[in-house]
Amino acid sequence: MRTVGPRSFSVFLSMLLLAVAAFPYETDDTLPEVTDRVARISFIRGEVQIRRDGSDDWEKADPNLPIVEGDELSTDADARVEIQFNSKTHLRLAENSYIQVKTLGDEGIAISVSRGSASVRLRKFDMDKEYFEVDAPNTTVAIQREGVYRIDAESKDEREVRVSVTEGGEARVYSTNSGFTLKSGRSAKLLIEGDLAGEWETADAGRYADEFDSWSSERDDKIAKLVQKADYDKYYDQDIYGAEDLNDNGDWEYTGDYGYVWRPNDTAIRGYSDWSPYRYGTWRWVPPFGWTWVNDEPWGWATYHHGRWIWYRNRWVWTPYGQYRSSRSWWYPALVVVRVINRNVCWYPLGYGQAYSNYNGYHDWVGNRGRRDRRHDNRPPGNINPQPTPIPGPLVPKPRGKYVPVDPEIPAKGIVMLPEDDFGIGRKRPTNASPEIIKGVLAKTETQGQLPKYETVKPKLGRDILVPANPQVSKSVLARKTGAAERKSEAPLDKELRNSRFYGNRPPVTRMPANNETPPINGRLIPRDTGIVDRPRPPKREADVPTADQRIETPTKGTPRIQPPRERREEPKTETPSYEPPVRKEVPRVDPPVRRDPPRQETPKYEPPPPRREQPRNDPPRNDPPKREEPRSSPPQKSEPPPSKSPAPPSKSESGGGRKKDG
Repeated sequence: MRTVGPRSFSVFLSMLLLAVAAFPYETDDTLPEVTDRVARISFIRGEVQIRRDGSDDWEKADPNLPIVEGDELSTDADARVEIQFNSKTHLRLAENSYIQVKTLGDEGIAISVSRGSASVRLRKFDMDKEYFEVDAPNTTVAIQREGVYRIDAESKDEREVRVSVTEGGEARVYSTNSGFTLKSGRSAKLLIEGDLAGEWETADAGRYADEFDSWSSERDDKIAKLVQKADYDKYYDQDIYGAEDLNDNGDWEYTGDYGYVWRPNDTAIRGYSDWSPYRYGTWRWVPPFGWTWVNDEPWGWATYHHGRWIWYRNRWVWTPYGQYRSSRSWWYPALVVVRVINRNVCWYPLGYGQAYSNYNGYHDWVGNRGRRDRRHDNRPPGNINPQPTPIPGPLVPKPRGKYVPVDPEIPAKGIVMLPEDDFGIGRKRPTNASPEIIKGVLAKTETQGQLPKYETVKPKLGRDILVPANPQVSKSVLARKTGAAERKSEAPLDKELRNSRFYGNRPPVTRMPANNETPPINGRLIPRDTGIVDRPRPPKREADVPTADQRIETPTKGTPRIQPPRERREEPKTETPSYEPPVRKEVPRVDPPVRRDPPRQETPKYEPPPPRREQPRNDPPRNDPPKREEPRSSPPQKSEPPPSKSPAPPSKSESGGGRKKDG
């Protein structure tokens, strides 16, 4: 065995390091600690409350508030709320409605509607890659394609659930004991209780349109125009949803240092005094992420949870990506640097060349409170091409070691602060940090500050966040069972319910062509299958059990009338050679001249039978004409019947008397 010397090993190690440096895209070192999917409240009107998973307290819902799996939302009278899951998917609630987010992941979404009305709008949907299902009392709606879907679970009549499909949609609707497909333009009323539970009746969906449908349609039109003008897959990818709000509030421009950046216009920030990023908003506790920034600007969702804010040429600009990019655009609770100086919580925007550091990391239970781990998400990044740009590539691992200090060009007004006692309790506005605080913030470059724990902040929450128990959501509504079956995993219910409600857990029949394209066999057409499942065959009796010989002729499943005739035709071909008898082959050997004898055609009845039999046996008189004429010239022998009257004269008269008469 050959050994490798120190010099050879060092050369090999150098080549390996060069190879790793040449392919920096193989490692995604920027994967955040929590990768749960997040939705947002994109529109709100009236009073809307939210309750987080595992909490008994109801909080006030605000625009741009993150929505995660397990959250519950309730609307009061005359309220409206819209939840955005991505640029193509929105959920809207009418007044006096209550929902719960059952599942929220890249693989699919499941929403439970216990009371009120919900409308789902999907502009792009691929059921082979994702699912969207809505559970109502004893009902599950599995969406099949793009369209608009409305589900009504009114509290005034708890025995009925109505489902309507429009805009080219299609859904499979399931009850606890049945299921059917609902096409676009149709509405179905399901009976969920009583003796008729499981039955339904359909009608035209236009008959039940109301003001809630009109409002949803107006929101659809507005969002469609924004998305049409958006720059998805040009400056940013599809993961940075909400960026469609930017074009009406700013402009894109190219910079030689950072590539394409977005700059808010004066109109967008005119209403905010001494505006700077992460100044106007509120810190809210959002499990499993922890402290999360909720901005006041209606256009700021994408800019505060993706990319970087940069102080460039005496103005704030936003870039969708920092210098170090990951395999996809992960959502972050806030992209800031946090410092705690003299019991003051200070923060400022994360620099372009700085890597994200989780300021909530010291909370041990953040991201691990009974939630599934989505850290191995393999969704590909968006197809963007913001060229020309100095960004080295689509994926660069973040630097290791000490934390990168703040950009020295950041303005002093970019650093804001709140006293620890006011942090996270409500609408307390941050203020500009003093020069002494700024000096201390810039000096602490190694570690992040520790934010206050939620347990210490919760008792001090103000009424602008914490609200009393929602009187609109009664215990009976909270206890209502939703869904046609219990959700036991993250998988969709559609496949399970289709097998049980449609097919009775039996395999569906494989249909034959409707026009009987299969050619007939033995003059008989193959019968078409009937029913939607294979009916089980009754057990055979002992008398019906075939023998060993009969089992060979047993037809295969699916062709009971075709196989037996094929086996019967093959048996006589192989077992009976009697179809070639020697008698039939020797028939032409019989002598045909005897039958072709011309005397038969003449008058054989005048000739006595004995001479006719003796002529062919003794000699061949066939070609002898005299012998044939002699019997013709002896008519006396045939015409003289009375030889007994004159026995003697006939011998004499034969020689002479006959000739005299002829003469």
